[in-house]
Amino acid sequence: MFKPRPDQAHILDYVQTGGRMGVSAVPGSGKTTTLSYLAAQLVRRRIRDEEEVLVVNFMNSAVDAFSRRIREFLGEEGLLPGVGYRVRTLH
Repeated sequence: MFKPRPDQAHILDYVQTGGRMGVSAVPGSGKTTTLSYLAAQLVRRRIRDEEEVLVVNFMNSAVDAFSRRIREFLGEEGLLPGVGYRVRTLH
């Protein structure tokens, strides 16, 4: 089970507040885990049948990591993997 640190918990507040957000790209800060958890929470809480969460990244390896983590988080909650979100590269 994911236990966010205080800075990560602030990012996860986005589920309640919405709007714009910037996340520092510091190596090892846990951004992939945190943003994957956020995407899973958005799918679980805020998505209607006709909507999806879109995660866009520059690298295929990052797409694979995000996809895997989101799938794991949704699986922990008993939700179907691959439903309500897409993870793609920018190019």
